[in-house]
Amino acid sequence: MKATSKRGWWRDGRARASAALVIVLVVATACASTPSGPATPVPITDFKMIAGRWGGVILGLSGPRNDEGDWVDVAIGEDGSFNFGVYRTIGAFAGKGKLTLKDGKLTGEGERGSATYTLIDRGGKQYLRAEGRLKSGTQISGDLHRTQ
Repeated sequence: MKATSKRGWWRDGRARASAALVIVLVVATACASTPSGPATPVPITDFKMIAGRWGGVILGLSGPRNDEGDWVDVAIGEDGSFNFGVYRTIGAFAGKGKLTLKDGKLTGEGERGSATYTLIDRGGKQYLRAEGRLKSGTQISGDLHRTQ
């Protein structure tokens, strides 16, 4: 019986140590990957500036309670066409469309709602800040980083 309780304690201790290590790695990675300096909007003058693949966590799709965000991948073409995939614990959904360039920002509208994308530079690193509203009225937001 003592061997079993020691083994259970060891597993719990290992699990705690593993969890602590994961937390330290996540925090260290987040600190290392977060550029320093002020966030400065960069006017988008053509689609070629932002063409490529972008990914990040979007908040708001799951609703206001316990929203940990959902991962989104967006591919933007040089002509402003886009397609996206959202990956959630309850499943995935996708869509496509055409972006519009206005006042240095991108806007897009789809079946589920609309969004505006602003190109941001922070310490020499660029990302797209997404802010939108679902047709239900729910607001969504997130920062997308280049993945390719």
